[in-house]
Amino acid sequence: MVEKFNGPYSFDKSVVQNWNNDQGGVYYCGAKTDTNSLIVYYIGKAFGNGGIRTRLLQHLSESKWYDVTHFGYCVCSSENEAFNFEASEIKRFNPKYNTLHRP
Repeated sequence: MVEKFNGPYSFDKSVVQNWNNDQGGVYYCGAKTDTNSLIVYYIGKAFGNGGIRTRLLQHLSESKWYDVTHFGYCVCSSENEAFNFEASEIKRFNPKYNTLHRP
């Protein structure tokens, strides 16, 4: 089962490193609005090997998204669920940095 959206949180190395979470699921990277929602620029999935936290740290080490300031996530109960949910969310949001699963 896909859990509710959590976030937005600051897309900052110290925030993510200190985040005690190794759950898997789908994550959203983007910018926070004045109404505390997230404009989505990238959607990804992470499952196993440290989950979402590890994948976000990988993105932060790449330093390729200069306009990404925040992230959010939804925990999924299985890798297959995360894969399917990621694809449907990419189709729904059409984020500018995703190239796979685009409509």
